[in-house]
Amino acid sequence: MKMKLYSSPTSPYARKVRVVAAELGLTDLIDEIQVDPHGSPPELLSINPLSKIPVLVTERGEALPDSGLIVEYLLTRGRGVTALPRGSKRWAALRREKIADGIIDAAVATVMEKRRPESIVYTVFLDRQAALIERALDLLNQETADFEPEAPSIVEITIGVALGYLDLRMPYIEWRRGREPLASWYTAFAQRAAMVRSQPPVV
Repeated sequence: MKMKLYSSPTSPYARKVRVVAAELGLTDLIDEIQVDPHGSPPELLSINPLSKIPVLVTERGEALPDSGLIVEYLLTRGRGVTALPRGSKRWAALRREKIADGIIDAAVATVMEKRRPESIVYTVFLDRQAALIERALDLLNQETADFEPEAPSIVEITIGVALGYLDLRMPYIEWRRGREPLASWYTAFAQRAAMVRSQPPVV
């Protein structure tokens, strides 16, 4: 029996899980099931009452309803993702991961806000999300030299997925402008097999 990943092709949270699974060599152990969480399908609700994706159901039938939780589980099942450093460098790396997670959260929040009727879209909210994304990108650009140079850790995977989602949903911010180190790093990282295979469709 394989694990089941309830997912969506455009979800950055699900893509993070798919990239980790691919880097760990676990893709063949997972069946992916595409669902629309906004439609609250009964199959999804039965394993996650929050109606959010991704959700991983293990071979034992355990439902793990959060990308961070799923990643933590997958890291116990395979090899190929670089472990986080120890000491002070560990906290710096985890900080970068949370900054990248914040970019994803802000970009998703922007997408959701723009789906509201135009008359009630809260532009102040959108401006705030855009500003925090820009600040977060500036920080990552300044710290690109500290990224793992060989096999990625969960930090680099999260950053790569975040930047890919900006390309998909917010290309108008032109995040590469003035951020050559980060842009150069992403150009190389995006060519990894795990990133290519998980590339979301253009919407």
